[in-house]
Amino acid sequence: MKKDESLKEYLTIDNMGRVKVPTLFLKRANIHPSSTIQFFNYKNFFVMRQVKFLTVRLEKKVAKNLTRSINDLGYIVIPKLLREIHDINSHEKIEAKVINKSIILKKKKEENEPAGLIKGSIEPELNKLSLLEIKEGRIKLPSSVLKSLDLEAHIQLQFFTKGNNTIVAKKHKYEFSTEGPLLFTGQSRVIKKDKYLNIPKKLRDYLNIHNGDTLEITTLGDQLIIKKAP
Repeated sequence: MKKDESLKEYLTIDNMGRVKVPTLFLKRANIHPSSTIQFFNYKNFFVMRQVKFLTVRLEKKVAKNLTRSINDLGYIVIPKLLREIHDINSHEKIEAKVINKSIILKKKKEENEPAGLIKGSIEPELNKLSLLEIKEGRIKLPSSVLKSLDLEAHIQLQFFTKGNNTIVAKKHKYEFSTEGPLLFTGQSRVIKKDKYLNIPKKLRDYLNIHNGDTLEITTLGDQLIIKKAP
């Protein structure tokens, strides 16, 4: 068993919405005192990582919702939005684990609930998770995303929808029929030389996406999956 897998602890949230992160957790996740921490909400857990540098400028409202500073004693405020999403109240316990230089947090399960986080199912998804700000109707795709999908500038992507909250982009091809749960939209865009991808207005309206919003970007197989972050 790797060292990161052995780290598990329950943190108690105080009446100010804070938790104290153990020093060993901070060391394993490479988080330094007084640094800025970015939160990701994902499925039934949420993640905190140190922000080394931002590839996009975050609007004030986005920064307020998604980032916090950790003090020299290891205390950090869990954003109210995440506490509401996960129904976390004062003095409740949060399960914490370190996976791949990230601290994974989840409300402590009840006695009759199934087992908690499993590293094998989380780490691949966590590695591919990015938060990008949409500005002027477009996002700048990280090099890691382009590499994982074998994409480059001037490649055309076609857009699909999945359910009522997900956009899926794939390399353009000439079969436009529905692919499983994906519904073809008739929309396509080319990746620009500067790695920017325009999200068609029709699809921005579909997901109620506006400039300054944060999008949750993941990859799965040959798919670029886009959702509006909470």
